[in-house]
Parts: sequence; C-alpha cells; structure tokens
Amino acid sequence: MFFLICFCVANCHLLFSQENLVVFLTDAITDSVPVYRNDTDTICFTKIKEDFQKENWHDVEIMCMSNNRYKVRVIPLNETNAAIFEGWLNKEQCGVWLRGRNQGKGLFTVKLYAEPGQSNPITKLYGKEFDDFGKYTNGKAVPVLDFKLYQGHCWIKTRVVKNDNRTVGWTTDYCPNIYGSCN
Repeated sequence: MFFLICFCVANCHLLFSQENLVVFLTDAITDSVPVYRNDTDTICFTKIKEDFQKENWHDVEIMCMSNNRYKVRVIPLNETNAAIFEGWLNKEQCGVWLRGRNQGKGLFTVKLYAEPGQSNPITKLYGKEFDDFGKYTNGKAVPVLDFKLYQGHCWIKTRVVKNDNRTVGWTTDYCPNIYGSCN
C-alpha cells in the first residue's frame, strides 16, 4: 500500500508540475464545437462558436487528457460578458499552426519525429516562409493528438498529409496563436 501511495503522489506531481498547453479550436469558425461534462459523455452541455467578424476567440488550456478527449479550461477573448468554464473536448478539435524554422537561403522546415527528442526526423516539411505549411494541411490548423514536456520543451503529436500520405509525428515547430503570429 505504501508503494502505491508513493507511486500516485509521484505521478500526480508530474502531472501538476507541467505547464498546461494552450491551443485553439480548429473548427469553431465553420461549425460549433461540442463541449462535454466528462470524457465519456455523448451529449454535450454547451457548444462553442468563434466569431470571425467580431474577433471573439477562445484560448483553450489543456489541463489533462483521456484517450479521445482533453479536459480544458475555455477562456473567452474579447468577450466582455462571457465566463471562463471547464469541460471536455474531442482531441481533434484542439489545434495549432505549423511554423517552420529558418534553415537559411529562404528555406524553412518543420520536422516531425517518431518520439519527442532530437533523433532523426521521420518527415521534413519544406516551405519558403515560416508560415508556409498550410499546403500540408489544406490551409487548416493541425490537431494536437497528444503533448509532452520533454527536456524543457512542449512537444505536440500531430498529423499531416504529404503526397497523399498521412504522417503522424511529434514536433516543437508550432504556434498556438489563432492568428498564427508566433515567430
């Protein structure tokens, strides 16, 4: 029993010592995104819709995860009467933009790895600008399928389509800002 308690305390410390990842809602401009009370509900308790013209956006802070959903804190931006609330979102609804790293001579790359860390990349994506990676995602944000703090960097696991092939990999080459204004 003592070992079980020590194991739980150690794992809880790891969970709560990591910073939460902030993302945005990938489909909330075109569709309403359902929010659930827990990770197994099939009926949503509210829906979120972004307002492009009024620039009413939401930051989504991931607090913990299950297999298919993230427990999130939803923070309305630019909405004076909207309250912060918590709920569960499908992982596919949480997204970021890919952002290339300057390799010199007008070339930017995003590297996807099999696991977090600086080993050999499984895929390199190329662009002429740091934000030139929409061609791999049909102009859409990439989903955050998982995330991990590794050696002081927050790595995300995502999926891209390159040459009609779907590639899943880990990267730090992303921007969680809805405007894509990270450098």
